[in-house]
Amino acid sequence: MKMLIFLLGILFVFNSFAREDRYLGRSPRGLLMGDAYTSAADDEYTLYYNPALLARHGYKSFSFWAINPSITVTNILKDPDQFNQTGDSTTEFADQFMDFPVHLGMNAAPGFKMGRFGITAIVNYATNFSLMNKVTPMLDIDHRFDKGFIAGYGMPLNGDLAMGVSVKYLQREGLQGTYNLVGKTMMDAISAGEPDKILETLGQVKGSGWGVDFGLDYAIQNGPSLFTMSLALLDIYTILHTEENDLDKEVQAQPLQANFGTSWALEAAGFGWLITADIRNLEDPNAEFLRRVKLGTELKVSPLLSALVGYNSGGYSYGIKFDTGLINLYAGFYDVEIGEKVGQQRSSRGVIYFSIFDFTFDG
Repeated sequence: MKMLIFLLGILFVFNSFAREDRYLGRSPRGLLMGDAYTSAADDEYTLYYNPALLARHGYKSFSFWAINPSITVTNILKDPDQFNQTGDSTTEFADQFMDFPVHLGMNAAPGFKMGRFGITAIVNYATNFSLMNKVTPMLDIDHRFDKGFIAGYGMPLNGDLAMGVSVKYLQREGLQGTYNLVGKTMMDAISAGEPDKILETLGQVKGSGWGVDFGLDYAIQNGPSLFTMSLALLDIYTILHTEENDLDKEVQAQPLQANFGTSWALEAAGFGWLITADIRNLEDPNAEFLRRVKLGTELKVSPLLSALVGYNSGGYSYGIKFDTGLINLYAGFYDVEIGEKVGQQRSSRGVIYFSIFDFTFDG
């Protein structure tokens, strides 16, 4: 039993269910605004959402983000009794965690923008798992470790319209499958002992490749207000080549996503209000409309403090931002729909993020 808990703990340190969108990284600010961020990602996460937004960066400006880790975890505060005891046997453990999605992710996006060019590192550990089927407990695992970079350029076209293109290189170590909790594969993994051997026994594979993103951005500045509409085609060409492995498995693909977003912002004298909306996965004609919808708002109540609220495919998010200039902190909670349909199964999570040694020079 202790070895089983150790195995699950090892898997914790690595995000994404088969039905959850497979992202390379998410902005904490975006997550707390319902992930409605396609047209608002004018920060260090621009290249994760829409390369066209680079055109908003000052032509002679330089921005740099050195240390900006974020951690996302299952929200244990929503049901603290769930983790009080794990039981003394595999059966008791399975009964306690049955149909309870567990998540842990760690992400960082160090990089810089120089004029309308930007480059951002990809550093993303992510794992979700869930126990299913009380008669024969099955453990569903989707684990990834992604690393690489994204480089892009945003170019104004005509008036308020801009386009952007980015190129990425990605290395992925991935594990995806459903395992009998007391079956031979899981028992062999538990007996393997070392974390690398555990993952290898369960079928982890590696792959790498190049990808391309494309985006459009329409932004109208009217005094202190800004209205935007953006279209992002992420991974329009991203091919990952799997390294040879004994199990003849393929590393998880990075699928195309077509997203549309709009936003309206008003800011003056250190106070502000931002409203955002996204329609996601336009490339999937079978996706439910409610699953596509993301809504968010940020209310800047002082130069140091902001409140964020969002709606994400049937779930809700809320949190705060605290910015001293030297340290930028986000903390809050958000929901992610991981079922095939809205309301089928929701994962409640918390996020904490801090950034230090970031700065912008305006030319």
